[in-house]
Amino acid sequence: MKTIIVNIPEEKERFFLSILKEFRYKSRVLTDENKEDSALLALMYKRENEETLPIETTEQILKNILKK
Repeated sequence: MKTIIVNIPEEKERFFLSILKEFRYKSRVLTDENKEDSALLALMYKRENEETLPIETTEQILKNILKK
């Protein structure tokens, strides 16, 4: 089984969810909080061996991820 993540405009969300339901595919809508948690976890794994983490870097990475 494969996982595909697709960014869908909010006005088309119901349409795509109905298609997925019709074909009996599992679907899940990620909230901004879910995306932020994933970004923080990825950042922690990436930086786990470093002693310090610059604040500017963390803020910029989170802003870039949340824009997607």
